[in-house]
Amino acid sequence: MKLNINFKKIFLLCLLILGLVITGCSKKENIKENISNKVEAAESSYKVSEEEKTYLKERFDNLLSINKETIGYIYAPNTNLDEPIVQTNDNYTYLVKTFEGNDVPLLGAVFMDMDNNKNFSDKLTWLFAHARGSQAPDKRMFNDVNYYDKQDFFDEHPYLVIETPQRKYYYEVAFLIIVPETTAFYRTTFESDADFANQLTAVSKDATTKNPNIKIDSKDRYLVLSTCREEDETIRSNLYLRQIPDDELPNFLEKNAEKLSYVKTR
Repeated sequence: MKLNINFKKIFLLCLLILGLVITGCSKKENIKENISNKVEAAESSYKVSEEEKTYLKERFDNLLSINKETIGYIYAPNTNLDEPIVQTNDNYTYLVKTFEGNDVPLLGAVFMDMDNNKNFSDKLTWLFAHARGSQAPDKRMFNDVNYYDKQDFFDEHPYLVIETPQRKYYYEVAFLIIVPETTAFYRTTFESDADFANQLTAVSKDATTKNPNIKIDSKDRYLVLSTCREEDETIRSNLYLRQIPDDELPNFLEKNAEKLSYVKTR
């Protein structure tokens, strides 16, 4: 049987289909662009004051002159937690290497997990450091993190501040859990918001101390301060802190400004 094929019609039909595909792709790109713009707009809703910009520039010009891998500064008001933060391409260099560049076992420096974004934008950001304790003459670093295992200390030191070259981030303590060093909770990525929320719920359930006012929300971002326990080198204290979202910052800062001021201890 002979087929009666009209090649002209087929050609025109192919052009029509191609046009629809291109139009569809263009619409998808426009949607992506709109989403991207909305995200950028949300991120820029926090306005850094000129005073804060000047303060941060001076702070980080000095820190970066000492260590080019500096990404931030951490302090918890009314504690001895008062340290620069570094990040490199592994998670062991700064277990020995100090912020100033010396190799000193048990001292090291506060460092961010190699897989985290240095702008503290991940759902879960990990900072590691030694607790030092009785084995070192200088007991700063994360030594005070272990004190959060007592509810009184936990309640009396509810906030923590992270400074970066661009801006400050504010956190409230959520819960502290004591875990084996091989715990499955060490993750920097999650399959979904539900996966992230499930991990936070599991941590909160088994926490030694906790903030009863914290409600698990998968849209939140958390910071974890992880350090060793002196009584057993195979376990860790992991202190989880909720980042105060930008839309909550005006009220938070107005209410707690005096509790957040920096007092140098190092």
